[in-house]
Amino acid sequence: MPFIVWNDNIGLGIKEIDDQHKVLIDIINNLFDAMSAKRANEILGGIFKELIDYTRYHFSAEEGLMESYKYPEIAQHKSEHEKLTTQVLDLQEQFLQGKVMVDAKLMNFLRDWLIDHIHTSDKKIWRFLNA
Repeated sequence: MPFIVWNDNIGLGIKEIDDQHKVLIDIINNLFDAMSAKRANEILGGIFKELIDYTRYHFSAEEGLMESYKYPEIAQHKSEHEKLTTQVLDLQEQFLQGKVMVDAKLMNFLRDWLIDHIHTSDKKIWRFLNA
């Protein structure tokens, strides 16, 4: 069973953004599968790179959407994106230095990192677009 299961509570109803969130969930689920198979630390570097690259792509797309609709809280949202990206970059650096291993704590952080952002900041975008 996947670590994070997509459902309508996660979705925003914005196809482009929902599809990108599904990719981020797939990346985190791939890491969970590797951890379960005791292979996570072998492939974590590649998954971190994939997660960082796709997160940057997704945040850029999301920010483009906010700009096109003149979303009033765009500066705050961009700031959150920068903070989230920095957190993942810090985790990657700690992994490369041997200070972080893939375990339940890391997996829970990544899940919460994504789901909390969707449920708080991204839902505000949806409410603005549907007002």
